[in-house]
Amino acid sequence: MDTNNLRTFISVVKSGSFTKTAEQNFMSSTAVMKQINRLEKELDLKLFERSSTGVTLTPGGEIFQKYAKKVISLTDEVYVECHKTGETIQTLRLGTSLLHPSTPFMETWNQVKGQLPNYQLQIVQLPGDLTASNREYSMLGRECDLMIGTFDQATTRSLVQAIPLGTYQFGIAVRSDNPLATQEKVSIEELRDQTLLMVPPGISEKNDQLCQQILATNPNISIEYTIGRYDINVFNQAVDENVALINLTPWKNIHPNLVTLPLETNIKVEYGILAEKHPNNKVKVFIQMIRQLLG
Repeated sequence: MDTNNLRTFISVVKSGSFTKTAEQNFMSSTAVMKQINRLEKELDLKLFERSSTGVTLTPGGEIFQKYAKKVISLTDEVYVECHKTGETIQTLRLGTSLLHPSTPFMETWNQVKGQLPNYQLQIVQLPGDLTASNREYSMLGRECDLMIGTFDQATTRSLVQAIPLGTYQFGIAVRSDNPLATQEKVSIEELRDQTLLMVPPGISEKNDQLCQQILATNPNISIEYTIGRYDINVFNQAVDENVALINLTPWKNIHPNLVTLPLETNIKVEYGILAEKHPNNKVKVFIQMIRQLLG
């Protein structure tokens, strides 16, 4: 019995929908249905009742769910135990890009790698970051095994699992000829005369909180929303239109014509090691070991 099918089955149980499971796991709805159909054929058992509003477990599906969880748990346990004393070197791909630099993790990795002699990291350049909402997480498990990036409750609940490493600070990126560029830091009040460029609501929990804070202080401020998450075109737009861009710590040197100043706010963005919500066993064991070492 393919454990990938079992994991998809559990995802469908949790979401109550083939479509939601497909979105959360970056699959097509057809692929999800095919996996469930294979399970039902293998078991000779109908697992779900389908309706226009979603799916619910059949009585047989309720029983199967208990055993599916046990099989997955036992499979993971066997893999971990077998590799704890293994001598095979496991190579994990750590993705890096302008918007998801691997640098923030390297100091931590250099501190713990001596305790993980069976693992090595291969730094791989990620393809151009996409702007569609949450789409960059689709690179996990495909282009790379791990990446360093921001996360919040929404993303860890449905899209990724994360090991916290620290927090990034919000900043304001402006052209060097902008009046704000000579300051050491910028207060929210000082943004009132600026046009502010930031991601639209619903993509980032912390960004939404910051937006609310800015609007509460400057109700009439002009805010221009990007199409989705940032790519290099957003930084070019800030230069071309001479607008202020909401920025984060690791992005302060992305564009040579932008100066990034710390923004005075108590809102911070967590970042850490990101992996698929349901990674393969090699990645899962590594994640478990890193969690133990970092406490």
